[in-house]
Amino acid sequence: MKVIGFSAGAVGREGNVDRMVKAILNKSGQETEFVKLAGLSYSGCKGCVHLCARPQVCMLKDDLLPYYRKIKEADAVVVGAPVYFDSINTMATSFVERFFGYRHVSIPIAGKPFVLVVGGGMMLDASEKQFQRMLRNFEVNVIDVVRFQSRVPPCFKCGRHKECKIGGLYQMLGDAAHELTITPEMFNQWENDADAVAAVEKAAERLRNNK
Repeated sequence: MKVIGFSAGAVGREGNVDRMVKAILNKSGQETEFVKLAGLSYSGCKGCVHLCARPQVCMLKDDLLPYYRKIKEADAVVVGAPVYFDSINTMATSFVERFFGYRHVSIPIAGKPFVLVVGGGMMLDASEKQFQRMLRNFEVNVIDVVRFQSRVPPCFKCGRHKECKIGGLYQMLGDAAHELTITPEMFNQWENDADAVAAVEKAAERLRNNK
């Protein structure tokens, strides 16, 4: 059984979403491949349906080209996305948008098991629903959704939280954000969250049993 996993986690580092996707793949006990979308150059769907209609796979020539065939051939798929502005980020939406190549006459990935991973600092409900709604068009079988609310805003990294009144940290703490000293211990990791650990284990088990 072959499982391919994609993460739309931030460029330049291995964040919580990256590590959750990798952990699910590693614990699945299957043959796996991990793809970090931030390392690829690609766009959203460009509407070139005359190219994808007959092969029933996206044919746009960029770094994602080989992976849409791999999804078609894989036994299961894991997709992870961080939440930006209460939405899965555009790396993830552009990636899923191009699944439209599968949607001609029939849907070759219909029924394929998918595990979704959603991670963000605060609210996750709207983004999870968006993720599910997009994939519903392709009739895949979402066998599990793994969530992790880190309560880590981008402000922890940007370095200007002591003068900012528009960022997530100020929204969380108000003026107290201006007095806050950011320490490494404040960067919450899914591996230290019992609920997230259990969710990763459960998702991996569902992939193991999906033979």
